Amino acid sequence: MRRILIPAFLLAVCAAPACKRVHHPNPDATIEEESELASSIEMNDPRDAAQLLSGFYNLEQNAWRWTTQQFSVSLAAPKSAAPGAGRLEFRFTVPDVAAAALAGVTVSASVEGRPLGSYQAAQAGEQTAVFPVAPEIMKAGALIVDFTLDKTIPRRDAETRDLGVVALGFRLVRP
Repeated sequence: MRRILIPAFLLAVCAAPACKRVHHPNPDATIEEESELASSIEMNDPRDAAQLLSGFYNLEQNAWRWTTQQFSVSLAAPKSAAPGAGRLEFRFTVPDVAAAALAGVTVSASVEGRPLGSYQAAQAGEQTAVFPVAPEIMKAGALIVDFTLDKTIPRRDAETRDLGVVALGFRLVRP
């Protein structure tokens, strides 16, 4: 009987598929929080909240979040038959009520300390900052993108937060 059990056990172990660990977008997450990494994040999608690593305030009006001066997200590099360069898109708003304080705010982006560039918001309203992403950066399965604003709205009166811009979404694409 033992002669049959041992080979059967070894065969079952060898035939079992390899364990594939799902990459979690947040390096501080626990195993219970595992999820798929997306190449696009919308502030109003609760499934994307785990990819907002730092520098975001709570969701407001089920649509957007204020940022702090420095904020980070994790994005999956999109799969494509033609590998190469990509672009990062950050959709945000400079509200009219904050236009004076944030006039000409500059948004800078980097991946692992490598600058992707900067974008200056010349006016209030919704806009999209676009940053080119080099092919060697796009090769990574997941990117942690760090953003910095050159100014924020300082705390005053009843507002206890330093406010950056209103984040709407992020997207990493291949042209």
